[in-house]
Amino acid sequence: MHVLVFEDERVERLGVLATVRPASDLTLGATTLHDALAAFGTVARAVRPHLARYLAALAGQRVALWGGSADMPTPALPSAHGAIALVVNARVIPSRENLARLRGFAEAGHRAIVRHDGIVHAALLHRTPEGSGADDDALAEILAHASQAPRVLGALGLPAADVALDLLDDASHVIAAHEGALEGSLAMKLDSRRFRELRPGLFVADGARVADEVVVRHGPVVVAADAEVGPFVCLDGPLWIGPRAKVNPHAWLRAGSAIGAECRVGGEIEATVIEAFSNKAHDGFLGHSHVGSWVNLAAGTVTSNLKATYGPVRLHEHRADGSRATTDTGRQFFGALVGDLVKTAINASLPCGARIGLAATVQGMVGDVVPAFTNEILGGRSTADQAATVLERMMARRGLGLLAADRGLLEAVA
Repeated sequence: MHVLVFEDERVERLGVLATVRPASDLTLGATTLHDALAAFGTVARAVRPHLARYLAALAGQRVALWGGSADMPTPALPSAHGAIALVVNARVIPSRENLARLRGFAEAGHRAIVRHDGIVHAALLHRTPEGSGADDDALAEILAHASQAPRVLGALGLPAADVALDLLDDASHVIAAHEGALEGSLAMKLDSRRFRELRPGLFVADGARVADEVVVRHGPVVVAADAEVGPFVCLDGPLWIGPRAKVNPHAWLRAGSAIGAECRVGGEIEATVIEAFSNKAHDGFLGHSHVGSWVNLAAGTVTSNLKATYGPVRLHEHRADGSRATTDTGRQFFGALVGDLVKTAINASLPCGARIGLAATVQGMVGDVVPAFTNEILGGRSTADQAATVLERMMARRGLGLLAADRGLLEAVA
């Protein structure tokens, strides 16, 4: 089966978390939609133009900046007998329930569309052996213009399928979507039988190293291949620790967290996603937050995840005309949304609902909205070249090299 994940126009609502990351590569639960759909077949991405150019320039030379696979953006050719193609909105949450519904939809094999309130969630198309049918043309157009997918799929006149899928609405929904997906996501990993139960509630893959002094208060705690958990660490499940991640001694990883591949973490972390290659190695509280890739949270950095009034957290937007818009998250606990490549100075304090843009450097009492490339230490903005220099140094510590494609991506969004 061929799978095409497309970004619609509403992907911009995901804000700082999706500036240089496809929405399908946002970790929710213990996986991304892109990785979860790889179990269905060959996955291709139809993404915003700057990301399409980046993937084409990267050409599979290395993992993508966000830590995911750098697939070329063209689906495999159909077989001599044709093939079916599953088209999925990149904002679909990769929960166990959603994936089961998508599999059932695909296995039915009928051309159909899943659409609710005018939003296309998914579609199933039939490809021809020669690749010249109406559905083939639609796939090609979606690859070229991802945001046009709803229009292109709607024009095919597909029958409606009675399938319910949950989508990310906007940035305020990310924390709840992760919490709702985590337990089912961990259950799917355990169903794969690639993890053995080292002790009650603690499941480890081959090559994972967990110190004897680690305390697991309740599970499931799932530790991926070649990860390392140091002594005197307290682990509360549900919890995911990704491949080659390192948990420093005396850390407390609390329920609801997912630590990405190659991360280095310490201190106290609760109900938080940390994407691949990021560091929070020292003391400091990080709660109910989502942290991008190649982020460094310096010693003493803390987030607030609960207002002094105990009321619901609101996200504030500062418009160009000077007005402000407010989104009520409906949540009592909501920390920070931290974009990729962000750096904090020691003892930085992030308020409830903070959103920190790509490659920003912050210090002290951080504002609730920090634009991309802001440099509070220097009192201005970083250039794309400066951000690339820092990224190159950080990548070298992981044994990776900066590529021209990475530099071009930063220049495109600077």
